[in-house]
Amino acid sequence: MQHPIENQLSLLGFDLVLLEKARDGRDELLRIYLEHCDHSKPVTLDDCAAATEGIKAWMDVEFPSFREMYGIEVSSPGVERPLATQGHFKRFIGRLCKAETRLPINGQRRFKGWINRVSDAAVTLEEDGCLKEIPIDIIQKTKLAPFDEAKTPKPKYAAIAADEPACAEKSDAAGREA
Repeated sequence: MQHPIENQLSLLGFDLVLLEKARDGRDELLRIYLEHCDHSKPVTLDDCAAATEGIKAWMDVEFPSFREMYGIEVSSPGVERPLATQGHFKRFIGRLCKAETRLPINGQRRFKGWINRVSDAAVTLEEDGCLKEIPIDIIQKTKLAPFDEAKTPKPKYAAIAADEPACAEKSDAAGREA
């Protein structure tokens, strides 16, 4: 089920990337990261202003007391964009990201690796030449790491495209680059 803000943003021509509550001093904020529905162009300051006005007008009608408790901040996802959904991970297969989990996996909670493949239940990252499967339901936050891509050793394993069949994952030879 979509969040009501997602529906409103889509009417304004945007997709919701991430919705989070934050504090700015004593003030509580609702931070909204958005992108254009077609993903073809960057979000501008004018886009953020238009989305802010559209969201505020809608909230004043639908949730009149909400804005008394929370400020609203609308932003582009930026180059270190958050990855919050399975679709985000699929869209950025082959890119480097940083991930943090709520629970440790083999004693590790922070990961920095290349997105190798994505299933319904997990994201597989290649970190230091090892494939590490991270269950999506324990991911706390993830963001792209574009500034580290050039200085991070390239992956040893070929990324598996989002639309390839699951059986491609089973073959040892299919996962290695020549």
